[in-house]
Amino acid sequence: MGQFSRLGMDWAFTGSVKNNSKKLRIGFVPLVDCAPIALAQELGLFKKRGLNVDLRREPGWASIRDKMAYGELEAAHAPVGLCFALSWGLGVLRKPCVTGYLINSNGDAITVSKELSEAGVSNAESLASEIKTKQRDRPLCFGVPHLFSTHHFLLLQWLRPFGIVPGPDIQIMVLPPSLMASCLASGNIDGYCVGEPFNSLAVEEGAGVILAESANLSPMHPEKALIVSESFERDNHEIHLLMIQAIKEAAILCETVDGRKRAAKILSSPEYLGITSNLIESSLFCAKGKSKVEFTNENFHVFHHPDVNCPDSEKANWTINQMRLAGLLDEIDGRKLPRPGAIFRKDIYEEAIDQTVIRAIA
Repeated sequence: MGQFSRLGMDWAFTGSVKNNSKKLRIGFVPLVDCAPIALAQELGLFKKRGLNVDLRREPGWASIRDKMAYGELEAAHAPVGLCFALSWGLGVLRKPCVTGYLINSNGDAITVSKELSEAGVSNAESLASEIKTKQRDRPLCFGVPHLFSTHHFLLLQWLRPFGIVPGPDIQIMVLPPSLMASCLASGNIDGYCVGEPFNSLAVEEGAGVILAESANLSPMHPEKALIVSESFERDNHEIHLLMIQAIKEAAILCETVDGRKRAAKILSSPEYLGITSNLIESSLFCAKGKSKVEFTNENFHVFHHPDVNCPDSEKANWTINQMRLAGLLDEIDGRKLPRPGAIFRKDIYEEAIDQTVIRAIA
């Protein structure tokens, strides 16, 4: 999955449902990468397709996981690995789920405390030296939002080449994204890998320094998925397609300057992130403006592109391989598990796209 040139696209939908009074509860965690879902709601893209969507803000991925498992959400914004964890019953009641749409690529970063930065830690190699040469009262501790999240996989990828081993050398703690910056500032953790805006927030507050961006660590990695239960897809197939189409329309808008400005304004409201739009824009536009943050990769957030949104076998295999490298599949007999293609549903994505009209803009 390499770099790319963005395409300007216009999107027109061809279908809707009439007299649909059933509420569709879609869960999300307040992060910048929920932007396509937020825009689809606030700009009426769900509504014009006849969908009655109730967005449910959740504190973290454990809440999303549990509410999907117990049927309290019809759909959710979720890390790609969580779709497999639910479907395979890893650390949760088994609830077969599918994704017909991947929401974004990239969007994460690794941040360390100001104390570590001032001690000379500027990358994973210097972190390894710090661990080996400095005596501490406790091991260094890094936060991730979920064991099955891309953030966990990326953090391990960053540490692995320099022989940093979780357990003996460093502790990894699961925390909701919204608590990362405050826990770093209080000294409860020494660093973390998380999505935006919680890297920017640590920098803005003077508590942390960003050392790595996921767009550089693993360019175009799959990040979040729109997940639904297998039973919801079976019983509400057409509604599922319309949901994907609405989010896809919003994702295309998120690849324009105007769309990103509108996303930042919407996400800044208390119903979503509740922080200033300037801070949200720092990662959406990768330019140092009114905030103290400057990201280096112009593809830090990617919401729409043929290589991003389709849940194909390449992205499924990347996710499963990362789970295996993290030791999350050590006691699992893969021969007894549903095949990846039954979870990452390229066919659903293609059907949703076939029912729309796409026109390239020069």
